[in-house]
Amino acid sequence: MNLKLLSKISFLALSSAIMTIGCSKNEFKVKGEIYGGENKTVMLERTGFQGQWIPVDSAHINKTGGFSLKFPAPQSPEIFRLVLDNKYIYFPVDSIETITVTSSFDKFGNDFTLTGSPDAERMERFEKELLDAYYSNTDSLKTFKKEVYTKYMKELPGSIVSFYILTKTIDGKPLYNPGNPDDRKYFAAVATGFKTHRPNAPQTTLLEQTALQALKEKNKEEGKYLSIEANEITVIDMDLQDDKGNNVKLSDVVGKGKPVAVIFSLLNHQDSPEINMALAEIYNRKGGNVEFYNVSLDSDQYAWREAAHNLPWITVYSPGEFMSEDAAKYNVIQLPSFFIYNSEGELTSRPLTLDELSKSL
Repeated sequence: MNLKLLSKISFLALSSAIMTIGCSKNEFKVKGEIYGGENKTVMLERTGFQGQWIPVDSAHINKTGGFSLKFPAPQSPEIFRLVLDNKYIYFPVDSIETITVTSSFDKFGNDFTLTGSPDAERMERFEKELLDAYYSNTDSLKTFKKEVYTKYMKELPGSIVSFYILTKTIDGKPLYNPGNPDDRKYFAAVATGFKTHRPNAPQTTLLEQTALQALKEKNKEEGKYLSIEANEITVIDMDLQDDKGNNVKLSDVVGKGKPVAVIFSLLNHQDSPEINMALAEIYNRKGGNVEFYNVSLDSDQYAWREAAHNLPWITVYSPGEFMSEDAAKYNVIQLPSFFIYNSEGELTSRPLTLDELSKSL
């Protein structure tokens, strides 16, 4: 991957390269003070559709260091940046808000404060901690990367700050690289968060594609190819907890005289109701002559449990989201994914669509 793909993430989609600005007259504002920057010009930029940064407003810094900028509020969260003397301060904008930036001309881009929204304050803390780790030593940076997911990304699923952190570059190098085996799990986790909490956000598709490509490469490197040949593959077992808190082994379900469909999916996604209705139609039409073993990869286990209560088939939860060990066993690279065990307990087919699933059963 992948410098080409990483470049696509870092620049094409960093913020509003895939956002749209509404026709509303609502605006957000950026103001503040840049000490020592008197008579300089500070610019506000956003990314264009080709990934380039486009100036959208500029302001003359007055004799006390003050400045003020404004731009139409984005319809979706977006990253903007201030530019001064080829140095940058990045900040998130969610809607109509006022972001206050305080810095100095000499330390612009390295030493600053952001106020006006919780996300802006989180981004400030992240930037400062990143610089401290980067300029300390390599071991410190490695430790920081392990901690930052829990501290900033895991607690903010679907947050534009999480997206920014994941696509951050420093001195021209990516902080997180989907081509790095140690970093792939972070892309998968953030992609799952966006898919669950911001399914319509433009970043979601790109993150999901990146996570799935990383998973493909991981499976390829580890030699995990799932070859479906009738009567040759026995149960690839899973032992997972259902919505009632009971562990259900797949090997206890298959080979009991009826075909079993193993389904990998998300229950808390905008498409889930439609998919579950189609599955219910197949399930009911078979009149008890088929069993479903539905493995959910949702990021929010509690929301999954609520959704699972409404389903008549076996629904279990696999932790790890897109990097679930169970999903890796089956080389799952898209959701939903389907696998069929025949009535004798043999893994016989991998339908690609709901129609193929129905026909195979």
